[in-house]
Amino acid sequence: METKKQSKVTESGKVAIKCKYLGATNTLGSRITVQRYEGGAWGKDPMRLVISWDYALNIGENYAEAVRQYVERANWGGVWFTSTCTDGAVAVCSTNWDHMQSLGGEVQSN
Repeated sequence: METKKQSKVTESGKVAIKCKYLGATNTLGSRITVQRYEGGAWGKDPMRLVISWDYALNIGENYAEAVRQYVERANWGGVWFTSTCTDGAVAVCSTNWDHMQSLGGEVQSN
C-alpha cells in the first residue's frame, strides 16, 4: 500500500472526523455521515460523505471503514484512531501511534 504524506490539515492537530449514524427510513437503509470538524464548526465540510451501513461488519468496523473512506477521499495520510460515542464515532489523527494504540479502539494506518 502506498504511504501517503500527512497533510497540513492533519498535522495541525486541530481536525477531527465525526461519523453520525442515520437510521433506516421508508425509502433508505441505515447510513453513516462522515464530515470533518475544524475550527469549532460542524456541517461546513464540502467533502461530507454518506455511506451505506454494511451489515456484514460490526459497529466499530462500520465506523472505521467510514473513516477510511473519508481519509482516502481527502487524500490524507497518518494514523487515525476511531472511537464510538453516543450517536456515532469520532476519529483523530495522531503522529504518536504507540500512545494511541495503548488507549484501545480501532487504529488504522492509511
